[in-house]
Amino acid sequence: MRYLILSLLAFAAACSSETRTQPDIAPVVAAERAFAAEAGRRGWVEAFEAHSTSDAIVLQAGPVNAHQSLASIDPANRGDTSLTWGPEFAGISMGGDFGFTTGPYNGGDAAFGQYFTVWRRQADGSWKWIYDGGTNQTTPTRVDANADVEALTIGARGAGSAEAAIESVRAREAGLAEAAAENAGEAYEAVFAADGRMNRDNQPTARTREAVSALAGSGAVQFSPPQVIEASANGDMVFTLGQARWEGGAGYYCRIWVLQAEGWRIGYDQILLRTLAELEAPESP
Repeated sequence: MRYLILSLLAFAAACSSETRTQPDIAPVVAAERAFAAEAGRRGWVEAFEAHSTSDAIVLQAGPVNAHQSLASIDPANRGDTSLTWGPEFAGISMGGDFGFTTGPYNGGDAAFGQYFTVWRRQADGSWKWIYDGGTNQTTPTRVDANADVEALTIGARGAGSAEAAIESVRAREAGLAEAAAENAGEAYEAVFAADGRMNRDNQPTARTREAVSALAGSGAVQFSPPQVIEASANGDMVFTLGQARWEGGAGYYCRIWVLQAEGWRIGYDQILLRTLAELEAPESP
């Protein structure tokens, strides 16, 4: 009997380890808030330059080097402190080296939406972003720099390495693409994290699997294999970016996959609209 009780306790401890060992999102939240605060002091162009890696990307017609993109911005925009934003949802790898944040942005009451930033911790311990983008809204957003930030659940295990995680997620992307070619909403619902979020232009954030399915819709969407894929060192969080096409529209998907207790799940997903001509144009260097 004592052996049976100890076995049951051990099983219960294993099952509850997912909640007991959740990593602290504070470092990636602090990095995002410091990024936003510097934009308010020096200007958003200067902040974007200072807080990104040399190979960071943004989306224009397609993915381009962020620093090349920033260098092409009208110099009159330097020193512009009108762009504000703040995190409301975030995730970080168990190893504390990879993460993301998302929340509302407001460009001087002239542009609004939901931003999405992917972060990687550097060798010196600092955090810099490797991707930044966002969906658009016509309804003004309210930015609270000190808002409570909800955390995406992550499993107590990783795939073992970034390479193993990338291989696994490529397979999950292929499975999602096959299913979405029939019904995007059902495809997403089957692989979305219970506490994940989805954003689309001019739509409220979807926060449940049912809401994600409804927002994605029942139509067919063609997803390309990822053009960009990055992972945490221990292989529990992966960022993917690729093309999406559907009847009457096109764009780029940008999402976070996390390894949860039930397997690989999408923790965050957004699509940035582009024209078919932009998707078919040669990639910028």
